[in-house]
Amino acid sequence: MADERDDRPRRRRIVLCMGATCNMSGRAEPFYECLRAAFGDPGPAFMARGPVSWEVASCLDMCDEGPNLTLYPGGDAAHALTVERLQEIIEQIQAEIGEQ
Repeated sequence: MADERDDRPRRRRIVLCMGATCNMSGRAEPFYECLRAAFGDPGPAFMARGPVSWEVASCLDMCDEGPNLTLYPGGDAAHALTVERLQEIIEQIQAEIGEQ
């Protein structure tokens, strides 16, 4: 029997930028609420109890492309974030980790 590996990430980390540019006029606050509703309160990765941890950053150094968030593993960035796009990302992560 061939050795079949499950290549799905075992843990995911999301970093949401809440810096001055990304959160101008509170535009990142709905993203915070979406992430909190999906994955609980934010906190540092080392304290994560589940397969997904998320936290906020004061700047991800991509201000011209914001609002932004970064996904790990891989370090993929999502730019010009919208609530709809964030919901797609959340659903994709939940499918990858086997939650719905």
